[in-house]
Amino acid sequence: MIAVMAMFAWPAAASAAGGTAMTTLTPNTSSASSSASVSITGLSGVSGLPSSIALLLQPGFSSSVMSVPVLCTAAEASSSACPTGSQIGTASAGVTFLGLPIKGSLTAFLGAPLDPGDVASVILSGSLDGTKLSLSGRLFVPSQGGLELLLSGFPSEPVTLESLALTVDAVQTATQTVTETVIKIKIVTTGKGKHKHRHKKKIRRKVEKTITTTYSLITNPPSCSGAWTGTVTLSYSTSADTLPLSIPCATS
Repeated sequence: MIAVMAMFAWPAAASAAGGTAMTTLTPNTSSASSSASVSITGLSGVSGLPSSIALLLQPGFSSSVMSVPVLCTAAEASSSACPTGSQIGTASAGVTFLGLPIKGSLTAFLGAPLDPGDVASVILSGSLDGTKLSLSGRLFVPSQGGLELLLSGFPSEPVTLESLALTVDAVQTATQTVTETVIKIKIVTTGKGKHKHRHKKKIRRKVEKTITTTYSLITNPPSCSGAWTGTVTLSYSTSADTLPLSIPCATS
């Protein structure tokens, strides 16, 4: 089941030079499979698109490549033909060109890992003022733990990025039937009279068991102390701006 959330709930904002970042998790309870939304606004004063955007969530967050039924291949991503089953959300971007506002819309897909050890890749495919865009990013566990989405490869355009929003959510439930051998101990009596005695006898039988496993794109940390944290870092050729994230959380 894949759902894309369009409304923000439990908003948390953090400001820094060059922008404001808001993030939400729905639901925001411990260990829950969540829809994640990130919105960045107020990005002005830096000409050109960033060379990379990194979204980092604190240790405790996890992700599974099995959260979608099919992955977008590199060939499909390059031709903007990712299968519907690999879709995980949507994104939008606002830029200005010669003082004029331009809006762009993109669709997010999950793909095979770009680097060994990564969880998966994230492909953003869409258009900006009629110009096709296709970006691929890494979804991985950084050395300090947590979960990081690193988007790079932005085109070199004479525009200024003003805002960016990304919402992702993917959950898949898989069932598997396995056969197990169950051993029961039975007390049996043999013999008669003074030769009568009791002993244990093992009885083996095979039973079928159904195992249900839930795979989520975003799984919240197992504990909550009031808020989870993270950062969004926008890197440009001559500068970088890191915006802190604070996400109110609740115990399940």
